[in-house]
Amino acid sequence: MRSIKKVGTIKNPDKLREIQEVLEADEDWHGRRMYLMFMVGIYTGLRISDMVRLRAGHVRGDEISLIEEKTEKEQVIPIATILQRVIADRTAGMDDGDYLFPSRQRRTDGSVKPIETRTAYGDMQLIAKRFGLRGPIGCHTLRKTFGYWHYKRNHDLEILRQWFNHASVDVTRRYIGVDVEERRKSVQGFTMGYEPKASAKAQKAKSIPLEVTRQDRSENGRRYGQRAAQKVRQRREK
Repeated sequence: MRSIKKVGTIKNPDKLREIQEVLEADEDWHGRRMYLMFMVGIYTGLRISDMVRLRAGHVRGDEISLIEEKTEKEQVIPIATILQRVIADRTAGMDDGDYLFPSRQRRTDGSVKPIETRTAYGDMQLIAKRFGLRGPIGCHTLRKTFGYWHYKRNHDLEILRQWFNHASVDVTRRYIGVDVEERRKSVQGFTMGYEPKASAKAQKAKSIPLEVTRQDRSENGRRYGQRAAQKVRQRREK
């Protein structure tokens, strides 16, 4: 069974806010596309394979209706008010048939085509590097981030299960990473009435200033290096 924990989730609210604010300020063509992709991803939870097929006409209104490419199931995704405002601003002047995320490349007949999923992945790598995101980051980061924050607000795994078309709420719980988070919280301050006492060695270590400890380690490192170099010279002399 393949692991469903492949990419990270953006759980830091300050970092999430920073990404949105900075990307929104980008004025170049590529930056504007990345901002819209990021916003649609974290506010709809759509797979990237479905997002790249979207046209302007699909997102004008308060919901997105589509057939999922992976499951071949019909899905209706409500569009949050904040995302409606972003879409209205970023699609102004676009025809309904225009791709939401157009590629710079053209088809052989000269017509516009949407970006490929690998292009979207590349954009996510740029975002990860630009904002110092830790852990594996990919297009599914957007989908997982939506799920995580939706759950934090509503605490309703069944809604998310239906939203993601998962087989069970257990799959959804693992997918958005709240299972690990809840287990971690469950052991914070956990005790069975016993309080361990620090050993004499630990107490002595606490009393040694940090700088002294660093100096000792540095000196030990130099001595080790000198001994290693001496052994190399002795082998060569033989």
